[in-house]
Amino acid sequence: MITVQEATHLVQKHMPHWVMGTKEVRADRDYPPFNRVMMDGIALRLEDYDKGLREFKVEGVCAAGEAQKSLKSGCMEVMTGAVLPSGCDFVIQYEHLKIENGSAKIIVEVPRAKFDSVHLEGSDCHKGEVVLAEGRVFNGSHVGIAASMGENFKSSSPKVMVISTGDELVEADPLPHQIRRSNAYALKASLELHGFMDVVLDHLSDDAKMVADHYQKHASQFDMMIYSGGVSKGKFDYLPNVWADMGVTKHFHEVSQKPGKPLWFGTDDKRNTVVIGLPGNPVSSLVCLHRYFLPSRKINVRVQSEIQVKNKLTNFIPVTIEFKDGICLATPLKIKNSGEFTALSGSDGFIEFDGVASSYSFFPWRNF
Repeated sequence: MITVQEATHLVQKHMPHWVMGTKEVRADRDYPPFNRVMMDGIALRLEDYDKGLREFKVEGVCAAGEAQKSLKSGCMEVMTGAVLPSGCDFVIQYEHLKIENGSAKIIVEVPRAKFDSVHLEGSDCHKGEVVLAEGRVFNGSHVGIAASMGENFKSSSPKVMVISTGDELVEADPLPHQIRRSNAYALKASLELHGFMDVVLDHLSDDAKMVADHYQKHASQFDMMIYSGGVSKGKFDYLPNVWADMGVTKHFHEVSQKPGKPLWFGTDDKRNTVVIGLPGNPVSSLVCLHRYFLPSRKINVRVQSEIQVKNKLTNFIPVTIEFKDGICLATPLKIKNSGEFTALSGSDGFIEFDGVASSYSFFPWRNF
């Protein structure tokens, strides 16, 4: 049985480097690509304004989307998004003006400076600069930034199949000896909250041949196969033996942790897929998925009460968090066992405790 740190190293070593939504995007030109007018009004020379002139002849109008125009004298009306006319170096908004009979008169006096209300060319970024680093979790702002740089891409998250296992699991109307299938839905939601947008669900009974046939049929179609249950030491936990028969390379099975000791991790180089065997208990499966396999920003927290455990394992403890004076404070929740799924309802995530830690790492159920 390996340690949490050893398991983490093996996962980092053997997990493929997937682009979770974004690839590297570089600016294709300076941004903004021109001196951009930021307010509707007039553009003029600061030199004329500083001479004391307060009324200017309007030479014309510059609309957004038009090529740059040139000012000879006076001023030009400009619209938000337009190219600042050459010869102009600042903008005064309409609210400070009175325009009539072809002239613009300044009626509000405030301090003014060069390039007021102008978004300067190249002030956001210069051509060739990285504006989106590879591997960031996909969101709407990234799409907008990429589109402005001439890139058009969709989320390229890996294809994932989540498979629940067990004869005791049913979709609805369970008999007294059955329970509803829920782990798969919880795992799918967690994956989607972390940028995995191509997730398919399936279910398998405790039948070795069915498990083997299913793996042969689907493994090459998915980048990651995540199983819930079937990896412990029970007589019907067929998965590790099936994976061995299928040629999957086992990197580890069992970690010195609670919950989640039976965790299994391997890779299938022939079919180019990752295989993850999560424990079947609901808390165990979620904790293992978040601790090892989801992109997450680890947060250091201060625990508000003493933690006591009766084992020498690394313990993952559900907590609630709050922020006070810039410090993240965690309050441990009492949980009876790794099957007590409802105990997670009030939690924000979990902390990692190795028995001697003076500081604690917090893993949120969803990224902050």
